[in-house]
Amino acid sequence: MNTPSITLDSVERGLPLLERDGYLLVRDVLSAEQVERARARCDSYLLADADAENEIEATALLRMPEMNFIFDERVIAALTTWLGGSLAYYPNYVARLNRRTEWHVDNGFSPKFLSDASHVYDPRFRHVQCVVYLQDNLPGAGGGLDVRPGSHRWAADNEVPDDDYLMRAYPDVVSIDSRAGDLIVFDGRVMHRGTPQDGSATRRKYGVFWSASRNDQRQLDRYIEYFLARVDYLRTRNLPSEELQRDIDRHELMHRVRFPGSYLPQAVDVLRRHRVVLAEMPHADAR
Repeated sequence: MNTPSITLDSVERGLPLLERDGYLLVRDVLSAEQVERARARCDSYLLADADAENEIEATALLRMPEMNFIFDERVIAALTTWLGGSLAYYPNYVARLNRRTEWHVDNGFSPKFLSDASHVYDPRFRHVQCVVYLQDNLPGAGGGLDVRPGSHRWAADNEVPDDDYLMRAYPDVVSIDSRAGDLIVFDGRVMHRGTPQDGSATRRKYGVFWSASRNDQRQLDRYIEYFLARVDYLRTRNLPSEELQRDIDRHELMHRVRFPGSYLPQAVDVLRRHRVVLAEMPHADAR
């Protein structure tokens, strides 16, 4: 089944789809040439092991011209339209190699993991996760994202998103048929997973992720509070030491993301002209 999709020339059509389904597929945000340049950059930076999971953290990614599509003027304008009001970006930019996840709602939007989750039940909540995959999402080989359409609606009924409940309430599964260079935007409360892979993939799986919201101080504060508490949470999960240290390092580096110094000049220009708010982690000496 083909996933309903739009292009950046039909932005207004995206709003009802995002509100109804909790996700949106935007075609051809990157050209084929941009995709190959971004893949080459990932190949040169990330581990050579084809089965390894690794990532480019925000401080490095923001200095890579090949990743500057995050600040494409058309993307900024589209997100502003879909989220309403002015736009905010967060410091958790990341490019991931071979990221594989099971069904979940991101911890940053799940009441199970938040000290104050009242904002996710607010009818004015507008917060999305954005990802551009650098390969097609194909049956068997995977390469992209699966979602349970409409599963962001648990918040409208003040439900706590228990995984079993969500799977029963939203049984339909869509493997988004994204192509390399497409943009997927999904509500932070949507249940999702990485598309399962059967080992037939011929290209390494790359995804470039970032977060955006309507410029609302309550949302900004809550999401930053979640990141501040995340390292302590990770320490309780009995993760392998290497995996734990990787996550700790990534979250520590987020404190170094500062505007304008961390961003390329072209991104600075777009962000200033569109008056995008850049939420930042507190300086290390302020914690």
